Amino acid sequence: MEKRTIAEIAVDILKAANEPMTISEITQAILDKGLYTFNTQDPKGAVRGAIERRCEGLNRKDSTAPKYFKKLSDGKYELLQSTLK
Repeated sequence: MEKRTIAEIAVDILKAANEPMTISEITQAILDKGLYTFNTQDPKGAVRGAIERRCEGLNRKDSTAPKYFKKLSDGKYELLQSTLK
């Protein structure tokens, strides 16, 4: 089985939910479904970092990473329209 990144898994979670989600909700869905094995005491922080590196409009060091997400004013994340294609 090909190892997928946290961001790729988060894309699938958001597509399945078909609505914006918080970092906590995305992390819990990943854990509940056993989609990723985290090697950290802070899975939520790992998910947040992976999503925000690929989030449109956020100034991050890794600005070359493809953008999949958009952060909404309520703190939830949604997929960019280009990611849904």
